[in-house]
Amino acid sequence: MTRRVFAPDALQGQVVLVTGASRGIGAAIALACAESGADVAVGYREGRDGADATVGTIKERGRDAVAYRADVSDPDQVEAMIEGVVNHFGRIDGLVNNAGFMPESHVSEMSIDEWRTVIDVDLTGAFLCTRATLPGMLERRSGSIVMISSRLGQIGFAGVAHYSAAKAGMIALAKSLAKEVGREGVRVNVVAPGVTVTNMTSDITKGEVGARRLAELPLGRFATANEVADSVIFLLSDAGVLYHGQTLCPNGGGHMP
Repeated sequence: MTRRVFAPDALQGQVVLVTGASRGIGAAIALACAESGADVAVGYREGRDGADATVGTIKERGRDAVAYRADVSDPDQVEAMIEGVVNHFGRIDGLVNNAGFMPESHVSEMSIDEWRTVIDVDLTGAFLCTRATLPGMLERRSGSIVMISSRLGQIGFAGVAHYSAAKAGMIALAKSLAKEVGREGVRVNVVAPGVTVTNMTSDITKGEVGARRLAELPLGRFATANEVADSVIFLLSDAGVLYHGQTLCPNGGGHMP
């Protein structure tokens, strides 16, 4: 499906940092930001080739882009990444906290290390990136932060209690932050996608499992990463000025909060 760009100049002249942007939804968001006029910092932990490919495509589309490697659960690496972005681009206007991963384990068999790793990357990583980025936004009294949560953070799901808890935490974090910084010119919101077709989700979009998930959707099909990206562009742009602490749900009707 061809992506429908929300507005070609929605982010004209802005600088956006997208974490976890070497593939999947993160890469789609990074490219959508560039298509909407932004220069983009491409954050990644693994997959340097994918990050470089994202950067290359952005530059082909006429915008500046640089890849930054950082483990978002490590405060020192996050601070170094933010410093690098600001040194190169001059500022950060938009932050998209997308980095995360979702191993599967029954709670009775889940190790404390696995629990902590998921919470550290998916939730604490969003906190650390936000905390490091906020001072510049508050100084300029301008900025937009978008948390990439999940439908599973709204409904829960068997086998991924740690992931669901982290994604639910991102929603609460965004609401709390919005109340703290909204009057200072910074907006904080959430995008909570449902099942989205990427190279990482083939095991849950095909076969019997995919058929069951598809049956839940009034839309009759799964989302694409590009469609999810459009919701992010809206919240990053001035069109989202009235949105503070809100959660957009591009999930095809799979959850109706």
